[in-house]
Amino acid sequence: MNSRKCTACGKTVAPYDGVFLTREKDQQYFCSNCYNDMLSQHLGVAFENPSFEPVTIKDTDAISHTFHFRTRLLGDQVSIDALEILDDDKQGYEFAVLGDVEEDLFDLFKRLFERIKRALNRKHIEPDDITGYRITQEYTVRGYIDSAIDAPDFVTEPMLVIDGKEISWRQFGRMLSTFVSLN
Repeated sequence: MNSRKCTACGKTVAPYDGVFLTREKDQQYFCSNCYNDMLSQHLGVAFENPSFEPVTIKDTDAISHTFHFRTRLLGDQVSIDALEILDDDKQGYEFAVLGDVEEDLFDLFKRLFERIKRALNRKHIEPDDITGYRITQEYTVRGYIDSAIDAPDFVTEPMLVIDGKEISWRQFGRMLSTFVSLN
């Protein structure tokens, strides 16, 4: 994972823990703390950047998932995101909660933590010898849509992340094809 250097404070941070701001042709990278500080000053809002240590939680298969957190000020709202950062540049689980800027951030974090625990106690897909994965007997799939860059052409195509696993459109189509009626 390539780290980035904050334009404001010079601190080197993980690429997920900051934002690029572009004015005309000038692009700058700000760590989340500096971005939040600039935005709070601009809005005249009192905001202190919380620091949440990574947390590791096991899923129903006893597999450990480590989540890193970032907090973003969004005007009169604040978002806390939990990101599973995998070693092989694959996407993992991702969760977020949104709350009022006046809300106790620790209470917001607790809501996020409970959401993570609930999600890791569910399975939407399971391994399958033919299709790679199949939809579980609950017939419900939850995840999020991201994108994958298909090298060498650098063509971006949609990708799903379900149960913390990257699933291509083609794989998902194969999972759905088992529900097609032949009538």
